[in-house]
Amino acid sequence: MGLFSRNNNKIEKPEVVLEVRSPSCPLTAIVEQDNRTAYFYLFGDNEDFGVKSCWIRNLTAAPEEIEVKLMEKGVPPMLTKEFCKFPQGQELLNVKDLEIVWLEEGDGAALLENGEILCVIPSWGGSGDFYGYARDCKGEGHFAWELSADNEMNKRIKEAIYFAKAWEEDENPFQLLQPKILDYYDEVFGKSEKYYAIDNSEWPPKGLYVYEGPEKIVFATVAVSLRSQPKIEMYFENPDEINRIELGIILKSGLTNEQINSVASFVSGTTAIPWDYITFLAEGHTVEFQAAVSEKFKYAVLTNKLKVLPKMSVPTLGNSKTNFLWIVPVSNAEWQVMKESGSQFVLDKLDSIGEEIFNLEREEVV
Repeated sequence: MGLFSRNNNKIEKPEVVLEVRSPSCPLTAIVEQDNRTAYFYLFGDNEDFGVKSCWIRNLTAAPEEIEVKLMEKGVPPMLTKEFCKFPQGQELLNVKDLEIVWLEEGDGAALLENGEILCVIPSWGGSGDFYGYARDCKGEGHFAWELSADNEMNKRIKEAIYFAKAWEEDENPFQLLQPKILDYYDEVFGKSEKYYAIDNSEWPPKGLYVYEGPEKIVFATVAVSLRSQPKIEMYFENPDEINRIELGIILKSGLTNEQINSVASFVSGTTAIPWDYITFLAEGHTVEFQAAVSEKFKYAVLTNKLKVLPKMSVPTLGNSKTNFLWIVPVSNAEWQVMKESGSQFVLDKLDSIGEEIFNLEREEVV
């Protein structure tokens, strides 16, 4: 008898068939099966994400009712007969046939068997009664919904596979995009020789352009937009309009080299927030301004709505759109108002002071 004998009623301990780490987010994808059923899991390193699960298939005949008592003991439940395309059960999963594909955002993944999608946990998996999509489910089951031929996830997974393969080409996406963005910044702000790599030699590569002018210093990120941000599709109907970002900050000239390096380090750290914390940055959001340049301005608001800020149209790859967000330092008092009543009131006040927003000695607007 093998470990997964189906000729007895004993429930075997689940076996990990496959385990893969997300290249972008602090997540691990795991495929497990016992002698009754197989599941796909996403485990988050932090409690906010927790664990997401999706049924893949039953390995023996499906029950009529939900296995509530087993679930109470922490045993993965089989999908009930009414939602199974194969109510008599299917073969055990074989690791040699399996592959995990991460969605571009890094916070969702698909399990493929010999190139065919078995199941998907998208970013909204685990919300309400929805766990994920499974090929062998029919209808909206308790632990998976049917992955129909017209489901948008089919297209998204193909795009994710294409995106992953593009990094193996002679000219990868970064090598194609970086010079275009640098040329654009040189055109808009002035020719600069100062460029920092801000990826800590980790994938994906990204950089920071710095232009030191007579009156202003401009910092602008390069190729952060190659990845779309996590979670946006859970909150916006038009995620393609805002899911790719570049960040910039303009400050009055006169900073020391040490201060310039501190601001560069802060911008670099800010670009990692969406993927490190499985979240997103968008218009009106605030962050801590962790740069050793001001005692007064310890926070910053992200915006492209102020009249004095350059309106950016950063080059992109393919049909994607890049949303350029300027980082504008704000004081604790200004931040408190934003926290309590939203950003707009303070943004309107900042708009009225024009170029003073670049001055770290300016008066507070609240």
